[in-house]
Amino acid sequence: MTKLLKYPKIIIVLMLLITAFFIMQLPNLRMNNSVKIFLPANHPAKIANDKMEEIYGSSDVLAIGVKTEVKTILSEANLDTIASITRKLEKISNITDVTSITNADYIKGNSDGMTVEELGKNITNKYDILTKVKSWDIYHKNLYSEDFKSTMITAKLKKGLVIDEKEKVYSKVKNLTNKYSGKNLKFYIAGTPAVNVLMGDNMRSDLKNLIPYVILVVILALYLSFKRIGGVILPLLTVIISTIWTLGAMAILNINLTMVSTVIPVLLVAVGSAYGIHLVSHYYDEIFEALKEGSIDTEKHKNIIMSVVIKVGAPVAIAGLTTMVGFGSLATSEIVPIKQFGIFTAIGVFAAIIVAVTLTPAILLLRAKKLENKISTKNNERKSIVILTILELHKYFEGKKIRIMLVSLLIVILSGIGAKKIITDSVLIEMFKSDTDIRQSDRFLNSTFNGTNILNVMIDGKEKGDLTNPKILVAMDDLSKYLTSKYPQVGKVTSFADFIKRMNKVLHFPQDDEMSLADNSEMSKESDNDLEEESSFGEETSSFGDEESSFGEETSSFGDEESSFGEEGNNNETSTQNIVQEAKSASKTKQITEYEFIEILNQSILESKTSNPSAKELVENVARKLNYKGEAFNEIPSEPSKYNLATNEELKNLISQYLLLYSGSLDDLINNQLQPSKARMMVQIKTGSNFLTKDIKTDILEFAKKYFPPHYTVTVAGHADMELSVNDLIVSSQLKSIFASILVVFIIIALLYKSIIAGIFGTIPLSIALIINFGLMGFMGIKLDIATSMVASIAI
Repeated sequence: MTKLLKYPKIIIVLMLLITAFFIMQLPNLRMNNSVKIFLPANHPAKIANDKMEEIYGSSDVLAIGVKTEVKTILSEANLDTIASITRKLEKISNITDVTSITNADYIKGNSDGMTVEELGKNITNKYDILTKVKSWDIYHKNLYSEDFKSTMITAKLKKGLVIDEKEKVYSKVKNLTNKYSGKNLKFYIAGTPAVNVLMGDNMRSDLKNLIPYVILVVILALYLSFKRIGGVILPLLTVIISTIWTLGAMAILNINLTMVSTVIPVLLVAVGSAYGIHLVSHYYDEIFEALKEGSIDTEKHKNIIMSVVIKVGAPVAIAGLTTMVGFGSLATSEIVPIKQFGIFTAIGVFAAIIVAVTLTPAILLLRAKKLENKISTKNNERKSIVILTILELHKYFEGKKIRIMLVSLLIVILSGIGAKKIITDSVLIEMFKSDTDIRQSDRFLNSTFNGTNILNVMIDGKEKGDLTNPKILVAMDDLSKYLTSKYPQVGKVTSFADFIKRMNKVLHFPQDDEMSLADNSEMSKESDNDLEEESSFGEETSSFGDEESSFGEETSSFGDEESSFGEEGNNNETSTQNIVQEAKSASKTKQITEYEFIEILNQSILESKTSNPSAKELVENVARKLNYKGEAFNEIPSEPSKYNLATNEELKNLISQYLLLYSGSLDDLINNQLQPSKARMMVQIKTGSNFLTKDIKTDILEFAKKYFPPHYTVTVAGHADMELSVNDLIVSSQLKSIFASILVVFIIIALLYKSIIAGIFGTIPLSIALIINFGLMGFMGIKLDIATSMVASIAI
C-alpha cells in the first residue's frame, strides 16, 4: 500500500477515469418490480406461470373501475361513455384484449340454435340491458356492482412487456380515464401492471428525495464532528464514488433496480462513509498530537499520513470484510432481488474500502504542503451524551457477572416472545401508503367486485378433447362451488364449465317459451316505470353499439349440414341436427295449476339448505322445476338419459358440438376452441393475503386429488401463486443468510485472534442484537416481508 501511495496523482486520475466510465453506464440502469423477477428461473411457481402464459397469453391485466353517483351505471349516457372508452382502450398499443359491459360475449338461444353477440348489441329499451346482465351469473360483480352504480373494464396487456412499455400503457390509460372523469363518473385503476408501474415511480421519487436527505445528514454529522471542510468532503467522496461504481456495475450486468436494491445508494452513503471517517479521524488525531510537540514539516506530514494508513488500514479492511459478509450472506437467498441486493451491496462496501484507503490518503498527500502548520491544536475534548451514557452503563455492569447474565437472559426471553408474534406476509400492494390512489383503487375494486387478485387453476388432460369430458367439467364446477362457499374472500371462480352450462341452458329453452328480447316489448313497457323508480334509468332508450362490430349478429343454426367434428363424432355418425333435435325434445314447458305451483314452492323450501331461503333462491328453484327459459338445463350435461342419449361418450360429443357452434372466443380458458386438452380456472380473491392464498391453494389441490377423474393433472399458477412462493422463501432465506453470516463472522474473528473463544465472544452480542431486532418487530406488529427481511443482514 505504501508503495502505491508514492504516486498520489496517478491514483486520483485512475479513480476519476473509473468513476467517469461507470457514470456513463448509469443511463442504462432500469427498474423492475414484477413478481416474476423475485423467483429463480427453475422455481416451480415461475415455471407454472410461464407455461400458463405460453398457452393463455399474458396474465398482466389492468382493472378499471367506473363509478357513478347519479342514477345507474346502466343509463344510456354511461353505457355510451363505457362503449367509447372500450373502443379507445382497444386502440392503445400493447393492449391485446378489452372486456367491458358493452362488448362482453352474450350467449342466447332460440328455436334455430345459439347466437353469440356483444352484450351491448341490440339494446332497444331500458329493460334489455338489465335482463341481459342478470341472465348470467358470470356478469355479476364482474361487469356490474350489486347496486348497479359501478362497472369494471379489464385491459389485458401483451405478454413479455418490459417495465418501460408497461409505463406507457398505464400512462395512456390514465390519461384516457382523466378525460372522462367528472362529477358524474369516477375511475379506479388497479391490477398488477399498475402496482409495478407505480412502485417504480415511487422508487424514483424515493431516490430523488432520500439520497440528498441522507447526504445532508451525513454532511451535518461530519461537520459537527470535525469542524473542517476536509473532514466532510473526504468521507463523502468515498461513498459517492463507491455508489456510482456499484450502480454502474449493475447497469453493465443488466441487473434491474427493484424495491429491494433501491436501498443500495442510501445504505452505502450511511455505511460506506465509516471507512473514510476512520482514516480522517485518525489523521486529525495524529496531527493534533504532533502539533503539541511543535510544527510539522512536509516530510513529517507525509509520514503521519502513511502511518495512519498502516495503522488504520487493517482494522478498516477487517470491519469492511465483516460488513461484506453481512450483506454477502444474502447471496444464499433464493429470492433473486434480495440475492442481487446482497451481492452488489457487498461490492459497494468493497469499493468504499478501496477508495477510502487509496483516494483519501492520495488527496491528503497532495495537500500536505498546504496543511503544514495550519491545523489548530484547539480540540474539544468534552464527552458527548452518548459516550457518557455508555460509560455509565459500563460502570453499572462492570464486574457484575450475575447482573449481566440476568439482564441478557431477560432481554433474550422477551425478544423471543416478540419474535414468535412476527407475521410473514409480503403483500406488494400494502407497500403503498393507505391514502395513495392505488391503495384506494384496490380497496374499491375488491369491495365492489369479485376481486383483483387472481389464482389460476390449470387442468391438463392427456389427449385432445379430454376437457369435453362431462366428468371433469362437473368436477370443475363443483370446485367452483366449494371455493365460493368456503371462502367469503373468493368472489367468483370462472371456468370453461360456466360457458358449457350457459350453452346447455340456452340450447334447451322450451320451444313454446322461446321469445327474443326484441319481441318482449309488452314486458318492457310494464317494467319501465318500476325500473325508473328503482334504478333511475335514463329517459331515452339506449341504442349504443349499433355502429360497433357486427360480431355474432347472425344466428348459428343447428342441422344445416352434418358435422364431421372429432373422431368420436364420425365414429358415432351423430350429426349436429340429430343431437340437437333429441336435446330439444327433452326441453318442455310444464303447464301447472295454482295448487301445483304452491306444492313446488313448498318443495323448494324443504330442499333449501337454510331454514329461511331467500326469494331469489325460491325463484331459482321454481325456474329449474318448470324449466323456465332452460333453467333446468343450467348444468353440465352429465346424465345421458336426461338428454335422450345412451353413453358418456355421446354426452362428450354433445359438448363438442356446443363448441363447434360457439362463435365467441374461449382462448382465456381453454387451449383449443374445438378439442381442448387443457383448461384454466380463474379464482378471484378480494385480498392479497398470502395466508389466504396458501389455504385456498392447499384446498384446491386436495379437492382435485380427491374428486377429479384420474389422468388429469392439476396445478396452480399466476401472480398470486408467485407472490405466495416469494413469501414462503422469505423465512427460509432469512434463516440461511443469518446462519451463514454469523458463521463467517465467527471464522473471521477466530482466525484474526487465533482463538475459538474470541470467535464466540464476537458472535454472542451479534446474535443477541438480531434476536432483539426480531422481538421488536413482533411486538410492534411489523411484518417480515421482502423489505424487512434485509434488516438482519444490515444489522450484522
